[in-house]
Amino acid sequence: MKIASLLHDQIKHTFAFIVLSLSIVMSFSINAIETSFSFHQGDDSNTQGFSFAVSDKFSKASNFYWNLGYSYLDDVKISWNNSDLYFKVDTVDAVASYRYQPKSYNKIMKKVTFEYLAGVSFALTENKFVWPELDEEKYFSKSNDVNALFGFNVHYELSKQTALHLGFKYQPSFSQFDDITSFNLGFSYRFGNQFGY
Repeated sequence: MKIASLLHDQIKHTFAFIVLSLSIVMSFSINAIETSFSFHQGDDSNTQGFSFAVSDKFSKASNFYWNLGYSYLDDVKISWNNSDLYFKVDTVDAVASYRYQPKSYNKIMKKVTFEYLAGVSFALTENKFVWPELDEEKYFSKSNDVNALFGFNVHYELSKQTALHLGFKYQPSFSQFDDITSFNLGFSYRFGNQFGY
């Protein structure tokens, strides 16, 4: 049973990697692609993680982007039955975003872009609590659960290809967990003529 479960998990992670790889290949043939890596800190001090994403404009002149990524958070707390339980949460995220660059003569503000995100996350792992004495188990999330997510980022352009970003990701309800909020700090690299516009 353990071997079957491990094999099932490996297949899911392999599928996620294939989807990300295909999106990279497709993006290179359509527009310039942007890759990003972020470190996450949850609103609970124990919760930390990271994310990796690829994104591109829907069309060359558009301010709307599609984003496909992988996110991992460790020690996500759920309070249940007068106890605090901690689980890991990893997801594949499919997100649409809108980027806005304010017009300004200020040297700093000219390098700033605001990004608003909305999408869904697909859970890759299941989280359950087992009572060996009672031979019972309680599922808090299952693989393939679909949950809504929202976010906001501020990008600061360092060069034509690189930028720092700071923001947050919010999931109002993640399966049987309460809402999950994480703050992120990361960087992005754009394989093209210019980051942003």
